[in-house]
Amino acid sequence: MYRIIVVDDEPIILSGIRHLIDWEKEDAEIIGVARNGAEAFSLIESEHPDIVITDIRMPVMDGLALVEKCTAVYPDIVFIILTSLAEFSLAKEAVGYGVAEYLLKTELGSKELITALDKAKKERDRRSHFSQARNGEGEESLESIVSSLFLLRDIPAETRAILSRHGVLSSFAFVSVVFQFPAASLEKEWEASGYCTLNSWEYDVISNILPSIFPSFFSVAPPAGKLSTFIFFIPGIKKETWQAVVSRFADKVTKASEMVTGLAVNVLSTDIYSDKDSLRDARASMERKLMAYYLDKSESDLSPASLDIEAVFPRLESAIIEKDSIACRAAFNQIIAAVRDIDHSISQLEFALSALKSAVSSGLSSLGLSPSSGLEDIFSLSDFISKRSEGLSIVEDTEISVLELIGSTSGSLGNVADRAREYILDHITEKITLSDVAAYANVSPGYMSKSFNRIMGVSLVDYINKNKVEKAKEMMMNGDDSVADMALSLGFSNIYYFSKVFRKVEGIPPTDYMRKLNSRK
Repeated sequence: MYRIIVVDDEPIILSGIRHLIDWEKEDAEIIGVARNGAEAFSLIESEHPDIVITDIRMPVMDGLALVEKCTAVYPDIVFIILTSLAEFSLAKEAVGYGVAEYLLKTELGSKELITALDKAKKERDRRSHFSQARNGEGEESLESIVSSLFLLRDIPAETRAILSRHGVLSSFAFVSVVFQFPAASLEKEWEASGYCTLNSWEYDVISNILPSIFPSFFSVAPPAGKLSTFIFFIPGIKKETWQAVVSRFADKVTKASEMVTGLAVNVLSTDIYSDKDSLRDARASMERKLMAYYLDKSESDLSPASLDIEAVFPRLESAIIEKDSIACRAAFNQIIAAVRDIDHSISQLEFALSALKSAVSSGLSSLGLSPSSGLEDIFSLSDFISKRSEGLSIVEDTEISVLELIGSTSGSLGNVADRAREYILDHITEKITLSDVAAYANVSPGYMSKSFNRIMGVSLVDYINKNKVEKAKEMMMNGDDSVADMALSLGFSNIYYFSKVFRKVEGIPPTDYMRKLNSRK
């Protein structure tokens, strides 16, 4: 069972969390509680929990100091932060420590706690996976230290000294394998569980290739949420052969990934560094490469800055409570403009999405509303972002869902489905893609696919195929086209796929249907 410690200076919160859910049913147990960060750290040292749920504002040692201290010493421990919307600017300080989730105290219920706990458990499993012990106590310690390098805001001198003593800093570099998870298509909708499976398969592919290329390597746990990023620390390398070795690794991983997972991967690598004082520079180099990949920019064009949009979330919450659609749009426009225009890190985006989720949930809760399943679907995919464009889609889709929930007639889910149907019927003789339909309705492909299914009770692809078959039957009645001509004129790539679709809808092949028509004449 997952071992949990709860930290809060309010007895009512400690008691509430303890009795809010059936912990045993969630495969977890509360092994201790503490009233401040100092008391909690002593408890952590003696009990070694898997997950810590902690408030931010506490006496003696606050939650942020606790997270920072624990991350440096116990990088496998996962934190869930308890906060108020007013404290989100303070909570931003935790960005970079790999916090699994932020929970708003005012909306803390069993459902929210279970969701946060599930996320924390997955993150704990992922970190444990990265720090699997190698043979021998010394190697286990080295593995754990290396795995935490990207979870630490600063790399302590003692960490650098230990790595230096092990001899791994004489010549080293970082290598990352990054990729985008596949978007929803007419043929397949993706859920979080499917993406997690792809992540696991991709890690297996890379793990099987690494030993054939690098004599020595260590897995480095990327910060929480970056499930499309794998980072490796490569010691003992030669400068003169480094680029050739990395190229060979990239070639093997690219080809194997294409065959096994279908993912298009990118391999990023730093230059070679040496001695303990250059470890921060090496990490900074890799972080910059990852930022460039996320923003779809070259490294030379980056101008890193902070999003600095904490003040917009309380305004958004108030606008939702007042059902002020104009103020809602203004708040969302500010968030979208910042995410679109500022060169921020993906960690900042993750924080912004957590703040957005809390503001929306708190606002809707004040109206007696619960987030729709569509809104929950949107945020469930936030852990799988690898590009800025994906983050923008989440914010834009959230806006549409919020406006619909507070009663706005503009941009409602019903409107999304109506626009989809309008596009499909107007383009029925063309090849129709999910991206085309989504672009016409001004939503992301994933949102379009899920919302259409939920509203219409039929999948988008089935709706398209049904209407294409109806059009084909109309053509058959006129008797002007052969089956092959009909398939092409309806946007099908070949006659075989058209026949398969027709048979699925009508129960018989198109040739048999035409024969029946002719026999009635």
